[in-house]
Amino acid sequence: MRGRGFVFGCFFDANISVFKICIFFQKSSILLSKVRSMRKEYIYIGILIIAIVAVVWGIVGLLNTAYKTEEAKTIHPVEEIYENENTVTTAMEEEKVSPNAEFALKKYYDECSHFQYEEAELPKELVNLNEQEVEDYYEDWEVEKFSADQVVLGKEINGYCNEHFIIRLDDDTIHVYQLGTSGELKEYQSTDIARDYLPEEDIEDLEEGITVYGEGKLSSVLEDFE
Repeated sequence: MRGRGFVFGCFFDANISVFKICIFFQKSSILLSKVRSMRKEYIYIGILIIAIVAVVWGIVGLLNTAYKTEEAKTIHPVEEIYENENTVTTAMEEEKVSPNAEFALKKYYDECSHFQYEEAELPKELVNLNEQEVEDYYEDWEVEKFSADQVVLGKEINGYCNEHFIIRLDDDTIHVYQLGTSGELKEYQSTDIARDYLPEEDIEDLEEGITVYGEGKLSSVLEDFE
């Protein structure tokens, strides 16, 4: 009986040891799972911190680049404008009217919206003058073109140009009147074309007055009445 009890006791003690070992392994497994979970959390937190630092660094870099670019835009245009002003001033001082330069006057008429371009002989007073000196000499005119070989001055005139004509019957013959700058009429030409040789339709038009523009058109209309 004692032998059996001893065997049973040993068997019982062995079962308890195995049970304790199982519990130990179970706890170890749980602890290992927690450690692995904590490692994953630390890894995620580390990645998040790196990402935030990268984004902040990128924003700071962009702001720094933008600031430098804006600063460069502010500085360089001022330098370029200064250089351009010096270049233009030097060019105006150096380029002067040559004795053989072409000279023309361009007149704008605000009442009829026409302009006349008249070539003329170069005034001797303009020879060897620069652009600014020409502007000072012709105070009422604007320098539209300037070079050593050509000078063109422009001016706006309040009124009509001298290319407006009115053809009408006067004393039974055809007369031509020119429209003045202020709109007044002055006789420009008288003809021998008599009323008696004109069709009735032409007579009615001439009594009202036929308006033409340009000397070329004027000559053409008069030829039709001859």
